[in-house]
Amino acid sequence: MGGVVRRIRLLDAPGPQDGSLARIAESARAAGVRVERASRRELDRDSERGAHQGVIADVEPYRYTGLDEVLSRTKGKTASLLLALDHATDPGNLGAVVRTADVVGADGVLIAKDRSAEMTPSARKAAAGAAEHVAVVRDTNLVRMLETCKQSGYWVAGATEHARQMAWDAPLDGRLVIVLGAEGSGLSRLVERTCDLLVALPVAGSVGSLNVSSAAAVLAFEWLRRQRS
Repeated sequence: MGGVVRRIRLLDAPGPQDGSLARIAESARAAGVRVERASRRELDRDSERGAHQGVIADVEPYRYTGLDEVLSRTKGKTASLLLALDHATDPGNLGAVVRTADVVGADGVLIAKDRSAEMTPSARKAAAGAAEHVAVVRDTNLVRMLETCKQSGYWVAGATEHARQMAWDAPLDGRLVIVLGAEGSGLSRLVERTCDLLVALPVAGSVGSLNVSSAAAVLAFEWLRRQRS
């Protein structure tokens, strides 16, 4: 999961400072984290895509979690949700899915190692703090991960606009892995064949499908709704 914060760098600019920056500096010092001032040019240079909002935290590299560790934690649970991404390449979408996973109480997010987004600073920013609490598993073979989950009592549901069964009518409860495909291309053929069932979301407008992170949120909250009902 998330790494330890080593240093906080805040924008050093003339004029009144944003109160939130002062609160960040105060919290960092209270936690024993070194606080430094930096120019806008320095922050622009060291931030991903120049998006920093006046503050950058230098942290240790993100630590991915092993699938065995996640399955060990969930052993014996009658209800457990995992979200899996089939070669989704946008770090913002990955971060948003991690954030959704935390909000609904999912036990982890599974991603492929190659041709997929990683937990970069952009992804962690989009996760809005959830990356510190949600296990993200990264492996070279997503199909193998899904098969391992099935051996541990999970059902695997693939989300695709081509499915005949609507999500509301499918058994989206209990121990479940929800798999979502890449932006544009959807689920790969091998991943789709590995799924126990395929589900679609109803569409009433002219656009055929949701963004992958939006679809993940809708399906994850459907799983949560069923646990509570």
